[in-house]
Amino acid sequence: MTEPNRATTNSSRRINRLSREFGFRRYLEIGVLHGNTFLDVEVAERTAVDPGFAFDTDAYANGTTRFCRQRSDDFFAAEPILPAYDAALIDGMHTFEQVVRDLSNVLIRTHHRSVIILDDTVPDDLYSVIKDPKASYEYRKKDGVPARGWQGDVYKTVFYIHDFLPCLNYRTIMGRGNPQTLVWRANGLNRSPRFGDLERISRLTYTEIHEHFATMQPCSEDEALAICIAEVSAL
Repeated sequence: MTEPNRATTNSSRRINRLSREFGFRRYLEIGVLHGNTFLDVEVAERTAVDPGFAFDTDAYANGTTRFCRQRSDDFFAAEPILPAYDAALIDGMHTFEQVVRDLSNVLIRTHHRSVIILDDTVPDDLYSVIKDPKASYEYRKKDGVPARGWQGDVYKTVFYIHDFLPCLNYRTIMGRGNPQTLVWRANGLNRSPRFGDLERISRLTYTEIHEHFATMQPCSEDEALAICIAEVSAL
């Protein structure tokens, strides 16, 4: 195992900014691996969930920092609903089905002023949406395409939120650092479903992302955080 690189990540920068605004006390991160984001989050109580941490967790574990070496499904099967988390980062297995399960479990373990960040919601290219990461990189190599990231079909989760969770507002951060979708509860959204069909959303292709990209509600990091802060503060 290697020690994590403690340089500030885009995720931790965003979470810490919101934490300074709202005074977060409890933080949950699904999908931690090297711990680069988790260990840089400035929240008093932190819980990390990953089936295979790639650093020495014993060096950081204490009474307020937990490391749960297990799949998120197993973690949520045992984790109590209360006390609620103030913030969560979902960056586990990059499939639509898994992210919907993780989001569903996070929603019942957070409160009305909590914020959630979904990682990997904007795929790099056609290869990055292949659900099997091994196949994604193999096809790149076969076609002579330079290696980039693997985001799977997490992007579908944003369309799912738009159509099936009308009490949640969101913005997809673009332009500075890695794209992510910031999610929070809000009043008076008056949002109409675009597809209204869960199966249709589950079959959305890479090309269709761009045809309906406005549904992702892309904006800058500063704009996304400002909207989130204003709407959560109003609750």
